[in-house]
Amino acid sequence: MGQAPIRIGDVEVAIACEGFASLPLEDELPGERVDWDAERAAHPWAFLDAQSWAWHVHAFALATEAGVVMVDTGLGSFPPYRPWSEHTPPDAALADAGIDARDVRAVVLTHLHADHAGGTMFDGHPRFPNAVHHVHPADWSFFGERGRIEGYTARGPMVELERLGMLDLTEEDHEIVRGLRVVHAPGHTPGHRVAILDRADDVLVLGGDLLHVPAQAARPERPSSHDEDPDEACRSRARILSEAAGKGWRVAVSHFARPFGKVADRGWAGDP
Repeated sequence: MGQAPIRIGDVEVAIACEGFASLPLEDELPGERVDWDAERAAHPWAFLDAQSWAWHVHAFALATEAGVVMVDTGLGSFPPYRPWSEHTPPDAALADAGIDARDVRAVVLTHLHADHAGGTMFDGHPRFPNAVHHVHPADWSFFGERGRIEGYTARGPMVELERLGMLDLTEEDHEIVRGLRVVHAPGHTPGHRVAILDRADDVLVLGGDLLHVPAQAARPERPSSHDEDPDEACRSRARILSEAAGKGWRVAVSHFARPFGKVADRGWAGDP
């Protein structure tokens, strides 16, 4: 699956990919008429066949002067939504990306769904033993509620991070390390965030689950079946993507086979 790293200013951004699974197109963009044949012609890498798309599970590693910062962590020991079509074990995915878990100093979790936060813990122990883990408190509370904590979320095992003092629940948008800030973009989950890396006027938005399929980039105002609050998610998606498009920022998408690109007038454009 080998995705090449990119550079944002002086920061290398590498991808740890645990694989991909087949998800049905019929579950995407409910009520919206999408020409999937045209989408497939424009973005052939995103599809497996006429009925399904390739749901990749990426985590991003940023090599900063303050140490490695992970943005999301992948599934870890959690199962995928659907059986893997191709799979790399979590430790091998880190190794393939050149990441030593002991070098990670901060983990930014865009939200607490298992495919983004499941790699924080292994066998009851922190996977990144030297890292502070940054979570929006709205997600921490939401997924800690009875009936949700045992769902498709990493929230349960992460209580050990809280006990060990390795959890940062700062609510306000703030800087994690120089040039990397988190911005609340709720809707997909209540505490969903994006991470924005800005180095020497080169900017990358690590978008969490703002997008699942490229067709959404041309329809940010249309609801997704994956969002807890579809209306609020549409507002967040439109706000962030409009700013990214207007300023020419690059965007990283956790579930795209080719995760780096830009938002253009006609939707998603691959990274030049």
